[in-house]
Amino acid sequence: MSASLNLSIRLQAIAQALEDTLNEAAGEPCAFVLVCQADGVAQYVSNCDRKDGRELIESLLARWKAGRADIPAHYNPDLRPPQAG
Repeated sequence: MSASLNLSIRLQAIAQALEDTLNEAAGEPCAFVLVCQADGVAQYVSNCDRKDGRELIESLLARWKAGRADIPAHYNPDLRPPQAG
């Protein structure tokens, strides 16, 4: 079975696990679009509708084109992750 077919078959389960993890980390529902490539074929899975997913990707690309950080914390080298416990 090809890598792209394997990925396609498993994307929904991957999306559910990712959604659960992101929501737990954010403490609230977190929209996402996951884009990946296997066998030279781009595939995506999302937990939002296509219009909202497109807007999410377009806003990211606009920030990249403007040379801005994905989030302000990426420019703060003193920021440390929260301690477990």
